[in-house]
Amino acid sequence: MAKIGCNWSLELFDLITNQQVSVDYIKTGAFGAFDEYFQTMRSLKPILLHGLSHYETAGMKNSGIVDFDRANRLLAECGSPHYGLHLAITNADMAPDMSIKDIPERMAKVVQIFKKKLAVPLLLENIPESPQEIVLYDYFPYSAAEQIAKIIYDNDVGFLLDLTHAKIACMTRGWDVRDYLRALPLERIREIHVNGAGRDAGGFPDDTHEAMEDEDFELLDFVLSYAAPEIISLEYIGTPTEAADEIREKLRVQLNRLNEF
Repeated sequence: MAKIGCNWSLELFDLITNQQVSVDYIKTGAFGAFDEYFQTMRSLKPILLHGLSHYETAGMKNSGIVDFDRANRLLAECGSPHYGLHLAITNADMAPDMSIKDIPERMAKVVQIFKKKLAVPLLLENIPESPQEIVLYDYFPYSAAEQIAKIIYDNDVGFLLDLTHAKIACMTRGWDVRDYLRALPLERIREIHVNGAGRDAGGFPDDTHEAMEDEDFELLDFVLSYAAPEIISLEYIGTPTEAADEIREKLRVQLNRLNEF
């Protein structure tokens, strides 16, 4: 049976302390208010550490900036069972003479560094390919199922499937999402990220981290017929237009429904 994780928020804290939801992990990155809330989070649950503040990706050209001693210390203090790295490369990290055929070699070098230096298993996470994400993070388009599978298998690492990222990539590219999912290395999945998608100001699909809809739960159910993840993590902390009471209620409903899985 998969364990349940959820992004840290004060609304989640209220629900846990009032015993309205049950989670096994709190998910957060080691940046922003991490130090301020670390003791509070850790007193409640183990922490899924996701991000070290450098926008780390499998294609980064400056992996030397990552302090792996700090990373391993944090992973141990958090009780994090693995570490997820985005399977992406930015345009800024592409060398002038690089082509798309050179990307697997670059990613392999970086992935092997993370794999060898981290004290926990490494997972690679698929990225969305929406117009908004490409502009915001400067991502080079690299989300085809065969591209993802090659990096996962060639480097013998686990897979962190972000279900909304997959859905958005398919909406952007015009792919059938279920065919796409079946082509991914589903047997390598260790964790699944879930939330609801929205639209950007231009009306294009975007990873707005909204509350899950019925179609999101149905897609998760579809994936779980092929995969056996150790953890399912809800990436919802509310949207800017939602009040705290609304966020708490949506969190409660989603987490209780996820626990039924």
